[in-house]
Order: sequence, then C-alpha cells, then structure tokens
Amino acid sequence: MDKDELLWNAYQEHCTWERHHEDQRSSVTNIMIAVAAGILAVIGIDNTLSMSDLPLTCFLIIQGLFGSIFVAKQYECFARHQLLAGRYRQALNDAFPDSYLILLREQGVQEHKGRYQYISRLRLYLLWILLHASFAFFGIILTLLILGVWGQA
Repeated sequence: MDKDELLWNAYQEHCTWERHHEDQRSSVTNIMIAVAAGILAVIGIDNTLSMSDLPLTCFLIIQGLFGSIFVAKQYECFARHQLLAGRYRQALNDAFPDSYLILLREQGVQEHKGRYQYISRLRLYLLWILLHASFAFFGIILTLLILGVWGQA
C-alpha cells in the first residue's frame, strides 16, 4: 500500500466515524423525544398535577440532563474524528498540490460561506444540547408546580 492510499484510507475511516457519532446522536435523540412525549402525555392525561407525577417530572429532568451531556460527548467524539480527517485530507492536498479537487473544494467552501454567512456561525451541536436541556427545563417547571414552590398546582 502506498502513502497516498494509506492517507485516503485513514481519511475515509475518520469520515465513517463522524457519521457513526452523528447516527448515534440522532438515534438517542429520537428515543428521548419519544420518551419525553410519553411522560408529558401521562402527566397531562388528567389535566392536573399531583405528587404522583413527581417521579415522572424528576425522570424528565434526569433524562434532559443525560441527553445534554450525551450530545456534548458525541460532538466531542465527532470533532476529534473531524480534526483527524482534516489532517489526512490536508496531507492528501499536500501530496497533490495542483489538484483540481482542491480548487473545487475551496470554491465551494467560499460560496457556502457567502450564502450562509450568518446562520453558518450557529453551532448545530448547541441546538441539540438545548433540545435535550428543554426536557430538563420542562421537568423542573412541572416539579416546582407540583411542589407548590412556583405558581399553583
């Protein structure tokens, strides 16, 4: 196996791991959305909040916190593989400095930045963390309502 093939294989391996971490994040998020929806449905089925709903609201808090941490960890793993894939891609670019593919990529990146200059600054993983944190937020609000600390239960 020559050097270029080795670099290409290493690059592809890290791209595969990036997709793996995104797939895991997506799967876990889908499951947690379903569980949170189920919990909220059970809590709201009788249109009243009671002490019997407290374990469910506490579980919602724990689930939201776990989900936020899980998504942050998945992003950390994704970012590691993204960094390493970028290093291998750069080594491939250095091996083929006059490659038309390099020029196409640079043009594409610049065009994308021009089209999405504002929204591209928003980090997607933060939105995923906020989604999971919202489950914990709803759990906290409902728990405070049940305990009578905030509003009327």
